[in-house]
Amino acid sequence: MSKKRITFIVIPPNDKQIREFRFSAGLLWLAGILSVAFAGAFGYFCTGYLDRVDQHDQVTLLSEENADLSRGLEHTKMQVADLELAMAELARDDERLRYLHEMPSLSPEDREPGMGGGEDLPEEQYSVLSDRKRGMLVSLAGRIQRLRFQVRQQEESFDKIGREYLLNGDSLRIVPSISPVPRDWTWKSSAFGKRNDPFTGVPARHLGIDIAGRKGTPVVATADGVVIYAYKQDIRLGNVVVIRHEAEGENEKGEPYKIPGKYRTEYGHLDEILVKKGDIVERGQRLGTMGSTGRSTGPHLHYGVRYQDRRKRSNRGYLDPEDFLLDWPRDTTVSSYLSKAED
Repeated sequence: MSKKRITFIVIPPNDKQIREFRFSAGLLWLAGILSVAFAGAFGYFCTGYLDRVDQHDQVTLLSEENADLSRGLEHTKMQVADLELAMAELARDDERLRYLHEMPSLSPEDREPGMGGGEDLPEEQYSVLSDRKRGMLVSLAGRIQRLRFQVRQQEESFDKIGREYLLNGDSLRIVPSISPVPRDWTWKSSAFGKRNDPFTGVPARHLGIDIAGRKGTPVVATADGVVIYAYKQDIRLGNVVVIRHEAEGENEKGEPYKIPGKYRTEYGHLDEILVKKGDIVERGQRLGTMGSTGRSTGPHLHYGVRYQDRRKRSNRGYLDPEDFLLDWPRDTTVSSYLSKAED
């Protein structure tokens, strides 16, 4: 029995020779099966390729989002650090104001919240994060919680200082609190306390601060008071003005009044003195000009703050003037001031 064959007749145009092609049925079935298999494999390959392209695009997008999140975390970390520095600056201002109002200082324990354990982050949101990023989020959450506490605590402290100011506002006019020279024209050249003598090199106590600048720079009173010394000399502090900070005058009814003070201030190495003994001066009033008289290596002002009762504190009643310079740039660290306030 002959095998079945299928004939294909091809009739070309232009009266060319007609061609016949005969194939067995099995061969055609095999060709059909192979064609279907090829089409399926090709479709599968195309689908997989498109899936891989889509997955690659998703991975790229996720990588970009991850990089954006990492940058966002770093930016948030920097912002939190800036807020912590600002809170430290506010804490220092708070301690200065408490010091001037003779209010007790807040202890480090008062300024820090009681905290323990780790921050409980939502597991469904943060389980996919790496240990480093998860740790960063836990740290940031704890720091933000601490800042919230400090803000509330600082607000309460400033409220108390404000009430104290309302009770003792008049007496603050006789507390040294501003720079004796323009800050933009001058700079601190020597701090309060132990230093090497600029002439001998021997360790010595410096009972004030030195502020250097140009000769002729104006020097002003840092609080209301009475000039008790104004003299010129060629030794030690050279030309000097000393003010006892107390207030006296007449009220609206014409009655005399006097507010006793606790401090006196000293202004040394002046080139020119513009006040005399007994003058009543106000905060910001010009006393003289910066010079280099007396024992001096160049134009500067020696500025000292002292208790009128010299038995108070050490150093014969002298205090660090920087604690009274509220308009100077503040140091953002609190520890040095807290330790000083505890002396």
